[in-house]
Amino acid sequence: MTSTVDSAPGTTRGAVEGVEVLGLDASATLSFVTGRRRAVDLAAAQELEGVAHWADLHRVGGLGSVDSEILDAMSIAEQLAAESDRRGVEGVLRLAGQGAFMVEEYAVAELATALGLGERAGRAYVGQAVELRDRLPRCWAAVMAGALPAWKARQVAERTIPLADGTAAAVDASLAPFAGRLTLARITRAVDAAILRHEPDLAAAREAEAAEKRGVWLEDALDGTSTLDARLDTPDAAALDHALDQVATTLGRLGDTDTRDVRRARALGVLADPQHALDLDAATEHAGDGTPPARTAPRRQVPTLHVHLHTDALTAFGLDRAQHPALDPALNPAEGTAGSTAGGAPLVRVDRNGQRLGARTVRTLERWLAGLTPGSRLQVTPVIDLTTDIAVDDYEIPARLRRQVTERDDTCTFPWCGNAGRHDLDHRDPYVSPDDGGPPGQTSTPNLGRLCRFHHRLKTHGGWSVHRRPDTGDLIWASPLGRLYRVDRSGTDSLGPGTCPPGEHPLDAA
Repeated sequence: MTSTVDSAPGTTRGAVEGVEVLGLDASATLSFVTGRRRAVDLAAAQELEGVAHWADLHRVGGLGSVDSEILDAMSIAEQLAAESDRRGVEGVLRLAGQGAFMVEEYAVAELATALGLGERAGRAYVGQAVELRDRLPRCWAAVMAGALPAWKARQVAERTIPLADGTAAAVDASLAPFAGRLTLARITRAVDAAILRHEPDLAAAREAEAAEKRGVWLEDALDGTSTLDARLDTPDAAALDHALDQVATTLGRLGDTDTRDVRRARALGVLADPQHALDLDAATEHAGDGTPPARTAPRRQVPTLHVHLHTDALTAFGLDRAQHPALDPALNPAEGTAGSTAGGAPLVRVDRNGQRLGARTVRTLERWLAGLTPGSRLQVTPVIDLTTDIAVDDYEIPARLRRQVTERDDTCTFPWCGNAGRHDLDHRDPYVSPDDGGPPGQTSTPNLGRLCRFHHRLKTHGGWSVHRRPDTGDLIWASPLGRLYRVDRSGTDSLGPGTCPPGEHPLDAA
């Protein structure tokens, strides 16, 4: 099989023809694949532009409603065809956001059919294209310049269509410079944050609507299993998740050799029988001593949700600032990094098991408090100072340092990961015991980073390396094949292949 390979990193043209793909080494094959991806992204941007133009050609009201610059760009044949080939219109569609023009219903159906899409998918595609071009011009420009993949930009547009012009503009301004470097999960959180800040009433309405959709649904399968789908308040979900972990651990201690996921599934059945759960606790307590199990109350630890309050929210909960000096801005210069207000409405940030669940309104927190699961806890946590580095000489990480690094790194810091779940704290430069000549203060704020378990193993055993720029704090990752990636708080940048041969220091090449 022969094809082309880009002649330089970051280009989509000037390719070398006639390369035998099956004869390429690993580095060249990777360059070939990434080159094809760039070509696909370019084609997707051009297709998106064409879809927006198709919508212009089928605005309700004919060519008179088309912008003069667009009309001037159309050929005479296009204008005549569009003006003469007017179809009967059964309905009109407003597919994009506030103030967007309406499009002929049949025209959307024709485009969707030509692209092999269903009607709903076709309408969504047209709406996203128009939304991007007309209400998210910065993101649109990034797509056209190749800095933002079209599929990712469409996800932004899908989330801004219901929003007011001002909120959409704020999302556009804040996301356009970074959206190409962010995971989809972080993009979603950024849009949600804009809604909380600029449209608190809409955020509250969404929260109320979501609360009304709570429920538990069961679907039986023919293979002897059933699917349980539940939508719960976050504290209730946290309590259930914690209980499943506890019962699964108990089952393991009693000799159950199934995987943890299977034991968690079995734990649901245990929790359905409270007496069974009590007996399991008693059996664990007396395991191995020959004593018959006594039925005692469970000794499981209760789950905790950590609530980070911005100082503007203190008054809403009647908290006396004098009794909580750690929350006083004069005593905590880093205050403000953990929360903000939305149009005067206080916000809180919620964490669970090191996973940042994001911002919530005070109204949501009040609902949680009113229906709090018995045994669960909400802990108000002071904002953590990120301006002062902490360093210790031991390998073990003290709690105050762990909290600081977890606050700074809200997700896994591996390129493109964004995993906000359970994680490890990794020594970026491997720890060397002082007995073996290691320097003091190796366990420190700059030398620790949050990694999910997989990427921690990958860095330790898979040939990846990472170094931190002392001037900016940016992380420079190097792959086993020498490809460099820069990770900072705003996302990931690919610095291209071939700039760091294996074994060289990434900072020297970057």
